[in-house]
Amino acid sequence: MTDEIVLGLRALGMNEYEASVYSTLVGLQKATARDIHELSGVPRGRIYEILNDLARRGFIAVEEGSPTSYYVLDIDQVFDRLKEDYIRALDETREALKSLSVKLRLPPNSFFILRSDWAIENHVASLFRRVKKSMVILCYDPEFLRKHYADIKPLERKIDLYVVVRKKDEYAEIRLPIYEARGAVLELLESRPVNEPEVDLRKDECTILVDGRDFFIIATGGSGRHAVIGSDMPIISYLQKTIVERLTGT
Repeated sequence: MTDEIVLGLRALGMNEYEASVYSTLVGLQKATARDIHELSGVPRGRIYEILNDLARRGFIAVEEGSPTSYYVLDIDQVFDRLKEDYIRALDETREALKSLSVKLRLPPNSFFILRSDWAIENHVASLFRRVKKSMVILCYDPEFLRKHYADIKPLERKIDLYVVVRKKDEYAEIRLPIYEARGAVLELLESRPVNEPEVDLRKDECTILVDGRDFFIIATGGSGRHAVIGSDMPIISYLQKTIVERLTGT
C-alpha cells in the first residue's frame, strides 16, 4: 500500500483508517475483519465500524458466515458510480449557488487591480465571452493577439471588432480587423502616464474597451505584470466611440 493510494482515497472523502482498510481489502480481495485488522494496523475496535460503513457506501460487500467475510466490489463500477455522483453533486451545487448569487455592479468611476497571471488571463477570457456589441483592442504587443487569437477570431462575426496598433506591418500574419493608429488615436497609444519617469520601466500589453462601459489594461512594470479594470464609467463610452469614428471616418 502506498501513501499515494491513501491520499487519493482520502480525496474521495475517506479518513485515514477507512483508506487503509479499503486498500488492504482490495489487495486481499476477500478477508475477515481479523485479517484486515492485522494487515492494515487499524485498531481492532474500529474495524467493524469501518467495514460496515464502507459496505453502506457501496465500496465493499459482506458475506455472512462464521466468521463474516468482506470482499471488494468491482472497482471500475464503484468508481464510475462515484464519478457520476460527484458530477451530479457539482452540477446541483453550482445551480443552487447561481440561484443565490447577486451580480454586484461596480459603483461609477471605480476600478481595481489584478496582480496574478491566472486572474488576468481568466478576466481576459471572461471579456471575450461577455462582450455583446463592440470591442476595441489597443494592442501594443503582437504576442497578445497570437496568444488569444482562437478566442478573438470568432468575435469578428458576432460583434463590431477593432484591433488598433501602431504599425500594421508588424501584425501582417494575424488575420483580424487590424487598424493602424493615426492622429489622435496614435497619440493615445503613445501617451505616457502622468508622472512616469523618462526611463520607461513599464511595458504596455493592451487596452481593451468593451461595449462602451468596461475597460481592461494589461501592463508590466516594476512590480510585475498587472491589470487595471474599470466598469460603468461614462468616459469609456465616449472614448470607444471616438476611437471608432477616427478609425472609420464616420
